[in-house]
Amino acid sequence: CVSICISPLDFLNKYVKSTKEHSMAPTKQSNGSLTVAALSTLGESANDSAAQQALSYVRDFCMHATNYRNQQTIESLALLNRSASLLSTTVQPQLFNPAQLETSKLFIDLHAVMGNLTADSDALWACVSLLQHLGRNLSARRALVQDFRFVPLLAFVLKRTHGQEKIQKLLTLLQDLTYGIQISWEEPYLIVLLEQLVNIIYQAAEESEDNLAQLALSVLINLCYKNFVVMFLFLRSVNISNFTKRIQSYGMLASKILIILSEDTHTPNQKDLDLFIRSTFATVEECVKSWNVPYLQHIIEFLLDSKSHTCLHRSMLSYTHYCEDVERLLNQLEASGVNEETEEQITKQQHTCLSLIFRLIRYILQLSTMPSADDKENVISLDSNVPRIFELLGKWLESEVCGVDAVDLLNGLITLVPKESIPARIARDPSYIVQLIGISEKPETSARHISVILQLLSSLLHQSKTEKLILSRITESYFDKIFAPLISSGRIDMPLNAITPEEIEKYTYCLLLLINFAGIAKKAYFEKCCTLLQFPTIQNALARAMVGGSESVCSAVFQISQFERFPQAQVANHISKLTPYKISAGVGSSSQVDNDQWQKLNIIMKSHKTFVGKEMEERLNALIELISNAHRNNQLQNVAMSQIIELFNYKSEIFSCSENCMQRRLEIASEEITNLTQRINLQNAELQKYEMMNFELHVNQEGLQTQCQDLRQQKDNLKHNLASLMKKLSEQSESLQISEKRLAVKVSEVIVLQKENGELKEELIIKTKELEKMQANSRENVTIFFLFPFCSFRLIS
Repeated sequence: CVSICISPLDFLNKYVKSTKEHSMAPTKQSNGSLTVAALSTLGESANDSAAQQALSYVRDFCMHATNYRNQQTIESLALLNRSASLLSTTVQPQLFNPAQLETSKLFIDLHAVMGNLTADSDALWACVSLLQHLGRNLSARRALVQDFRFVPLLAFVLKRTHGQEKIQKLLTLLQDLTYGIQISWEEPYLIVLLEQLVNIIYQAAEESEDNLAQLALSVLINLCYKNFVVMFLFLRSVNISNFTKRIQSYGMLASKILIILSEDTHTPNQKDLDLFIRSTFATVEECVKSWNVPYLQHIIEFLLDSKSHTCLHRSMLSYTHYCEDVERLLNQLEASGVNEETEEQITKQQHTCLSLIFRLIRYILQLSTMPSADDKENVISLDSNVPRIFELLGKWLESEVCGVDAVDLLNGLITLVPKESIPARIARDPSYIVQLIGISEKPETSARHISVILQLLSSLLHQSKTEKLILSRITESYFDKIFAPLISSGRIDMPLNAITPEEIEKYTYCLLLLINFAGIAKKAYFEKCCTLLQFPTIQNALARAMVGGSESVCSAVFQISQFERFPQAQVANHISKLTPYKISAGVGSSSQVDNDQWQKLNIIMKSHKTFVGKEMEERLNALIELISNAHRNNQLQNVAMSQIIELFNYKSEIFSCSENCMQRRLEIASEEITNLTQRINLQNAELQKYEMMNFELHVNQEGLQTQCQDLRQQKDNLKHNLASLMKKLSEQSESLQISEKRLAVKVSEVIVLQKENGELKEELIIKTKELEKMQANSRENVTIFFLFPFCSFRLIS
């Protein structure tokens, strides 16, 4: 049982990131990709009508599922069928976030309902359609398989299902869900599922139903691939020779299962393996057309694991059509294109597919450097495709999803391609170096992304055409920025989870790059290297890299240890302290152990077969010993054949009863594990909800505290201003009193002046009247003068 739990710290980081992105419009990167946290999920887009409608549909389904489990009436069944149909047809898959409480409840109720519905119920097949719809979301698909354990449920649904169309629908769903499935113990449903799949293959072969047989064979391959328990159970329960004869006509699928079983069955011939590789590349192209991430990941991982299969690895080394296949794959990528205007979920799937393609091309480049199986010259070459690959990589160096593999492939073009065309192109266009340095200096760039960039810079430093360019573009401050978090911590006894393995890898490769700089420019960087190596945190990081790092990281530490001032004693001391934790915790060892087990799969199988045959051998030895004792004691007549048969029957019944009891206990344990796993995931979702609420309260509290501090500051400022004003007021009180007295005097003067003004006005009125009278008399005199001028003249004379 494998369950994925998100730690509170990771949750807070994701929540902070999503909060920032909801507070502003999501920015696109240079390659047009949107950050993963910008995806809309249930509960994150409170103002989004589509999310609110989806949330209401989810709650309706949970309500109808609960009603059906309690009542099981026709009406409740019809409502359940309608609700499941609405969810599968109206809600976008990217809205189902398994980390949300409502989605977790949906998965649990869906699992419970599908376990109670009959095979002929329309509601069951509506739920199957809903489950297939949910599987289109990559994170939801992972949760459905690992956390909510829908594959065991579908195995028992398949057992009680009749009808070709329904079986085909279930097999298609199982095929989609079982890509990359991990099974660590012999669960009870495996026996049922393997039996059903083998029976379907046999019946379909007899009835010429190739579609059903291919689907069943594909599910069987997904179950067996890298799952040793399933392989053991399959080899014990099936006649392999008969099985391989039945599947010979199924082409690529038959070749794949034969490759997995190559050491225990007949090895496929070279022609079939070449056809399998060619068909696999054609299938990769089809996956790119539809951006089918799970199937593409399954195919590419199968090819990348070719070293574990001798026959496949030998064929891949002698395969001569890589150049053509990669060229068609590049053409398909250009034809499909990654549209910047597509939905975020589709964009993420496109970038994931690109990441897988980059890994495949790098592995082909690695194959080109390996010796051929027959000691012949290696004919693998992608030289004609290198320019196109280089141009393609330039667009995706900064991507969050495929940027790591893009940089890693670019490093492969430099180190694995014999020609020096790529360093020459980078030397002519330094913008690539500037872009890579800028990416590594961004705080949001992942540690793994920075690690591959540092490896690429180290590779370019060893190239004659780019050595000066790297030395001129990278300064001492670049290393200070990377090492600053590690040095500033200052802790010698850091806990194991204080630094992630990815960060350890980043610091290791950064130190290796700095030492390479010191090897070329010793005067500038030698003292810097000596100073950094004296920090206990740096020594502890190197020790952790040795204890828990991968092969390449350990190799980098060995190169660092060749530095003349390397602190061997201090690092050795840290390693001795870390080794017990390494053994107990198994830090970084799970993947290596899996790889070792996968490479020794055939030895394990053969030893297991011997053990299975040994049980019968022990029983026979006991019987022979009984007969031998009777013979030595001359008591053969006392040993009847009926006693021997009765003994055998008795033992067989005991073993059969024990097996049935153990099988039942396993089934009960499996059901309990399923219930506990679902409850754990539900509680995790509830915990995350409460943590989100707590975080929101914490953010609001900090905001209120900030506002309180601002208000206190304003209050203090107001008090200070008021005191200043009161002081000024007291200082000016005397002048104000004098001014008041002067004002009173002035007021009295104004009153006196007003009185004088009134008197003057009265005089003015009187004078005005007199003037008017005088003017009137004057006008009368003038009139008389003009009317009687002669008389007037005579009077004058």
